[in-house]
Amino acid sequence: MTMYGLRHPILAKAAAVAVLTGLLAGIPAILLTFFWPVDLPTLDDLATPAEPVVIKTLLLATVWTCWTLFAGAVIAELVATARARRGRVRMPFQRLAAYLITTITVATTAPVAASRGTIPAAAVAVAPAALPQHHLTAAEPKTSESAKPYATYVVQPRDTLWTIADKQLGDPMRYREIVALNQGRTMDDGQTFTRGDWLRPGWTLRLPDDAARKGPRASQRTHTVRPGESLWEIAEQHLGDGKRYKEIFRLNRDRLQPGGARLTDPDVLESGWHLVLPEREQETRKADPTRHRAPSLLPTATSATRQPAHHEDASPRPTADFSPQPRRSAVCSSVVVLPEGGMMAISFAAGVAVALASARLRHRRRLPVPAVDEPLSVPAPEPQAPAVRALEQSHRRGFAESEDGPPEDIELVTSAFSIDPPLMLKAGVRGEDPVSLELSGLNLALTGPGADDCVRAIVLDLLAQADQHRAEIVIPSQDAVRWFGETITTLTGHLPGLRLVTTLDEAVDHLEEQFVARRRILRDHDTDDIPQLREAEPGEPLPALLLTASAADGHAYLDTLMSLGSTFGVGSVLIGRSVSGTTCKVDQDHRVAEATGTLEKELRDVTLFHMPTNAAATVLHTLAVGNGMPAEPTEKPAELEVPPPSTAPQPVRFAILGAPVIEVNGTPVDISGRAKALELFVLLALHPKGLDREEICEHLWPDLEETLAGYRFHAALKDLRAALRGASGLGEKEASFVERSGKTYRIEAQRVDVDLWAFHRALADARTAGNDEAKTAALEAVASLCRGRLCQGLKYDWLDQDHRWPLTVTSVKALLQLGVLHERAGRTEHALEVYDQACALDPDMESAARSAIRLLIDLGRTDEARMRARHLKARLDALGVQCSSETQALLDRMNTASKPPVRLQTPRA
Repeated sequence: MTMYGLRHPILAKAAAVAVLTGLLAGIPAILLTFFWPVDLPTLDDLATPAEPVVIKTLLLATVWTCWTLFAGAVIAELVATARARRGRVRMPFQRLAAYLITTITVATTAPVAASRGTIPAAAVAVAPAALPQHHLTAAEPKTSESAKPYATYVVQPRDTLWTIADKQLGDPMRYREIVALNQGRTMDDGQTFTRGDWLRPGWTLRLPDDAARKGPRASQRTHTVRPGESLWEIAEQHLGDGKRYKEIFRLNRDRLQPGGARLTDPDVLESGWHLVLPEREQETRKADPTRHRAPSLLPTATSATRQPAHHEDASPRPTADFSPQPRRSAVCSSVVVLPEGGMMAISFAAGVAVALASARLRHRRRLPVPAVDEPLSVPAPEPQAPAVRALEQSHRRGFAESEDGPPEDIELVTSAFSIDPPLMLKAGVRGEDPVSLELSGLNLALTGPGADDCVRAIVLDLLAQADQHRAEIVIPSQDAVRWFGETITTLTGHLPGLRLVTTLDEAVDHLEEQFVARRRILRDHDTDDIPQLREAEPGEPLPALLLTASAADGHAYLDTLMSLGSTFGVGSVLIGRSVSGTTCKVDQDHRVAEATGTLEKELRDVTLFHMPTNAAATVLHTLAVGNGMPAEPTEKPAELEVPPPSTAPQPVRFAILGAPVIEVNGTPVDISGRAKALELFVLLALHPKGLDREEICEHLWPDLEETLAGYRFHAALKDLRAALRGASGLGEKEASFVERSGKTYRIEAQRVDVDLWAFHRALADARTAGNDEAKTAALEAVASLCRGRLCQGLKYDWLDQDHRWPLTVTSVKALLQLGVLHERAGRTEHALEVYDQACALDPDMESAARSAIRLLIDLGRTDEARMRARHLKARLDALGVQCSSETQALLDRMNTASKPPVRLQTPRA
């Protein structure tokens, strides 16, 4: 921990004084006490450079020179501090001197840093009059908004006056000006700003008025509470995740609201309150121009971040703030920018993730019991289209801050189940705020070069929500083929809610039929509109209905029908023009350049969500597979070359089949506190041949700038080596544990035994076994290694689909083969234990559960078989799917099995 990490002023000052005193007084005291007088070398000594007296003299001269330079730097820095102006002369050690002296002065006069973790760690914008007027008048009732000669800044976690002055004013020494402007002020939470006090997140500090000119950032975002709103809904709307409501509450807690009330309970909001919103995670990150990135889709003014001013002087600064910087550009946290140029809402990424999880579950559930002679190997990860992979990764990154991590497939699918039709159409973003349109009564027409891409995005977004009769999209076949390609006609049966018709007139006829049918239903249930009917009769299939088509000159009768669209829950989006609705001209950057009609204000200058043709086709196929379209993956064996068993003793054993365990000479070693060191160890264990630094950084720090990712890699590597060397007692020259060969880093196989490598060697032995006994022995070795799923309990973004599930499927197949071999040999109890182990590894694989149920029936243990069947049926019911025909036949056999007759004894006389 550095002195800069000490957040209390007394501790920071004491540490700085101790270090400065030790360097200025301690070094000469030691030199004069132990090395004075100095024995100068003679000419003969100089002729022999290796003489100890020569080396000693040179070392002493070097130390005295460094001390003199440091003392000079301290003097120069003291003069600069007294004059409150930085000098232009740079001296060696001046940065260290400046850091120590400024720490002392800041600790004496400045409030302490804000406590960590109170609100999101994102710098809030600096702008004059950035907050609504009521926020400022609560603290300064006599100051008018227009007459303020200062800018404002809302304190974030770990902020200090030093960092605020450095980032917002360009010079950390200007912290005194911030102190002068705020001394004695009452903050929004009722606390008073005093010297030496804590800075509290959420405080609004006054800054010199040139802060706004130095930092051209967007104004702070606020939200006015509407009737019936909750913090969860506000967080979901503005931050893209309802779970972040706590950040809004912490930022606004005890803040004075209109009417004199204060926010004290997250469940109690009043209409008209003004809430300050935290910035999204990626708003203040800088994109790395050296990395490939999707083209920016918004004006640069909305996403640009202020670059710190560069000074010619050597002003003291704390350690550089390497905040995470994305390698790929992201517009804001509520959208996903695709590698092929598209942009979609983050909620759509969740829909794609659900489709992928559903497809994986269906594939695993339907896997048959492998034949005994079938060679088994771990399959290579199935390649994904770039757009699909980007959407899934964006969804998984949404769980990065969650303690539980991304949910498993079954949890993701079951939690996504809903019967509520979508009420809003996610249109796009204006600046960094999402824009949504009410679907009922929507009458929208798009023209211009970007219109087709925007219609694709609208259709895909609704198709991801169309299951369970939630939405219906009507498209003329010719337009559907033009937007999505010929394959859409073959996918229709696996895309719930998609209705292809021959012509636009036929689509309009279908809308007219729906109007008539829905009018009758409304009358029968005595309700006024579709939303009211859905609330009264949730079981009535009344999907949100949208017509999309091309009509260059519009469609007069459709315009007439759409005047009743809001009553019947119907909307339309055309490529062309609309007489009675809203017509938008979309430029090639998918920005609404012109808008006329009822939604003109809502859509002007909005960047619409959009999807190019190729990406749309792959996403459409993914949605179809998620809805049950047969798509058998082509399983190719992963080319994993594991090292042969070591002949020398290996001090470290690394087990990752199950919960990770590291043992050094038989003693467990816990490095869970060094999270990235453990993740690095796992990654290298999964790649025995090794990876280069760039590949490692791409896995472990995908969102960091390359240089910073390299620093983090070396830090994690040092942590890992230090932990293993400390536990093993081996020195740096004796063992590296992670060796480097050229640019490749890999685990030192002579020092580390990895159970995954033994697993692959056992699988190879099973493939080459010549008889049942040899194969059984090899598979027994596999079973003994399978303590659980790969790295059970760890949630790494790159681990699940690329490594964990392929290995789990192979493990279950190997266990099923072993169970069959045990049954052949008459070892039924051993076979049942192996089947139980397979079911524990993957409870969704029907073949494993079916094998256990079948054997229990054969053994006459019908009650246990019924219990297993109920468990399997419950999981299938949670997914909303039927069991396979093989499983159903087995269940029928179980239910119809005759029970042994009850023998009644004849009573004796």
